[in-house]
Amino acid sequence: MRPPTDNIRVLLVDEHRLVRSAIRYLIESFDNMVVVAEAGSEHELLSVAAHHEADVALIDTAVASFKSLELLTRLDDLCPGIRVVALSAYSSDTYIHHLLNGGVCGFLHRNADVNELETAIQKAAQGERFVFTAMEPEPFIDTSLVAGHAVGQENPLTSRQREVLMLVATGFRSKSIAEQLNVSVKTVETHRADIMRRLGVRHTAGLVHEAIRLGLLPLTRNRDHSD
Repeated sequence: MRPPTDNIRVLLVDEHRLVRSAIRYLIESFDNMVVVAEAGSEHELLSVAAHHEADVALIDTAVASFKSLELLTRLDDLCPGIRVVALSAYSSDTYIHHLLNGGVCGFLHRNADVNELETAIQKAAQGERFVFTAMEPEPFIDTSLVAGHAVGQENPLTSRQREVLMLVATGFRSKSIAEQLNVSVKTVETHRADIMRRLGVRHTAGLVHEAIRLGLLPLTRNRDHSD
């Protein structure tokens, strides 16, 4: 849970400068929210993510390609723990399910109003997964209702976090994982802490159990790999 006095740091991505300015104005009118950086392209997004700490990335899907979901992995490496909210006018169940399975925290339809934008950012900052459908009377729906799958419960991790979880559960320690994934030890430890928070576990045994439940690890005894 974030302390109420902490600002939620937002990274804003939209190809139109005027649109970004308008959304930034709205976000910074909300309590305890600040836009720390803006980007107008996928390349700019990765560049600013490498130099700014952010809690939530609000990304227009017209700018960033989520087809292969490689972007989410790269973004998570650059800014560990960031939650991505996809902003789009395209809202088929299959598309939303694809985004959620790939690690997007929430989906916000472009028909959202100001209050719903604020709610979406707050939900993402708290790690809540959601879909805003832009339909009355309940625009925010449980992700388990999307495409008939319990996405929010069964797959709460990004693709990079699933890699880290599998290696941790197998017995690799932070230094070994960092070497295999070509990231820093600090990044691995940040991923591990966020994985434990998202899965609600407090020790390695719980991580092993969750890795098996998510199908990342066979039902065998894990081995300890020294640094």
